[in-house]
Amino acid sequence: MKSSNRAAAHVLPSGREDQQVEVILEDGTGRVALRLSTWTEGLGWCTQKTIRLDGEQLDDLHHAISVARHRLNRRRVEDGQFRPAAQVIQLPTVA
Repeated sequence: MKSSNRAAAHVLPSGREDQQVEVILEDGTGRVALRLSTWTEGLGWCTQKTIRLDGEQLDDLHHAISVARHRLNRRRVEDGQFRPAAQVIQLPTVA
């Protein structure tokens, strides 16, 4: 694939400094690529795996990730590892 046919939409860093995931919108194909890369000293970022998804698969992946995130958060709450974000309360202002 030519580099002119794709544009990195977003880079997702991982917990490891030597690993990242790129979300790439492939122009003209209607597909999105997920690319896992690792940092190699002397070479830079090296692609390890690429997964290409069409629009329908992307919708299904989004749903599956949302369900997994919900279940993981619920498990963290049950294990006492997760605290909900603080709620900000707007107080009335005196004019």
